[in-house]
Amino acid sequence: MSEGKTESTLTDRYVWSVTRHLDSEAGPDVARELRGSILDTIEAKVEAGTDPAKAEVEALTELGDPDALAREYGDRPRYLIGPGLYPGYVRLLRTLLGILLPLGLGAVLLERLLSGADGFGDTALAAVGTLFVTAVHVCFWVTLAYAAVERARPADKREEPLLAWDTKQLPEETPWRQVGLGETLFQVALLGLVIFLLTWQFTGVSDPSSQVQVLNPDLARPWAVLLVGLIAVEAAVAVGVWWAGRWTPALAVGNVLAGATWATVAVWLLLRDQLIVPDLPERFGAVFDVPADWSVATFPIAAAVVAIAVWDIASCLNKTRQAAFRA
Repeated sequence: MSEGKTESTLTDRYVWSVTRHLDSEAGPDVARELRGSILDTIEAKVEAGTDPAKAEVEALTELGDPDALAREYGDRPRYLIGPGLYPGYVRLLRTLLGILLPLGLGAVLLERLLSGADGFGDTALAAVGTLFVTAVHVCFWVTLAYAAVERARPADKREEPLLAWDTKQLPEETPWRQVGLGETLFQVALLGLVIFLLTWQFTGVSDPSSQVQVLNPDLARPWAVLLVGLIAVEAAVAVGVWWAGRWTPALAVGNVLAGATWATVAVWLLLRDQLIVPDLPERFGAVFDVPADWSVATFPIAAAVVAIAVWDIASCLNKTRQAAFRA
C-alpha cells in the first residue's frame, strides 16, 4: 500500500455507497448524519461486549442495502417511467407502433413488389427486418424521452400527469368499439406476411443457391391451398372483429376452427414428413456454407405448432369472454 493512503473501513465504503448519487448540497450532510449514527451503534455494541470489527459488520448489516437506504435520502426516481407519466407513455407507444409498423411493412412490400429486383425470400427478410428495427427505434426513443422528462421533473410533481387531463383526451371512437384500427392493421399485416411466405415456399424459391427451400414445393396442391386459405380466414376474422367493434361468439368460432384446423393439418403433414423438404440440412448448408450434419427435429416443431395454436385459441376465447362482460 502506497504511503499517504489508508485502507477504507466498511463504514467509509457504506457511507460512500449511500451518498454517491446524492447532490452536492445534501450529500455531505447525509454523510455526517449517517456516519454518526453508525458510530453510535458500533459504540453501543462494543460496550455490550461485541468485538469492534464484528460490531461494525452487524451495524451495517442492520442498516441494509445502501442503495435502498439512499432512496430515503435522495429524490432521484429509481424507475424509468413513473406513475404520473406511465399512462401517457403507454398510449403514445401503442399509437406510434399501431401507425408506423403497418406503414413500414406496407412501404417495404410495395417497394420490393414494384422494383422486382429481389426474390420472395429477400422481400420477406426485409419486411421482418423493417418491423423489428421500427419497433426497436420507436420503443427506445419514446422510452428515452419519457425517462429524461421523468428525471427533470420536481419530486413533488412526479405523481401528476405531464399534461392536465380533460375530456378532449377521450378516444374519438364510440365506446362500444373495443378493437382499434391500428391493432387490426398490424395483425392483418403479420398474417399477410405469413401468407406471403407460405405462398413463396409452396411455389418454390426462385434461386436455390441463395434462398433456402424449407417447405415442400411438391406438396399436394389442395393441402398447400388449405394452409394458405386458413391463414386468410384468420385475417378476414381480424377484419370482422374490427368491423363489429369486438369479439363475438360467431367470430370466435371461425377463428378457433381456422386455427385448430391449420394446426391439425400442419402437424399431420409434419409427422408424415410431407411438409418440410427432406434435404433441408443440405439446402441450408449450401446457402449459408455451414455443415449439414444435422436433421430436422419434427416432434419439437409439431409441439411448437400446437402450442402456438393453443395460445391463439385461448387468447381468442378470453377476448370473447371479456367482450361479453363489457357488452
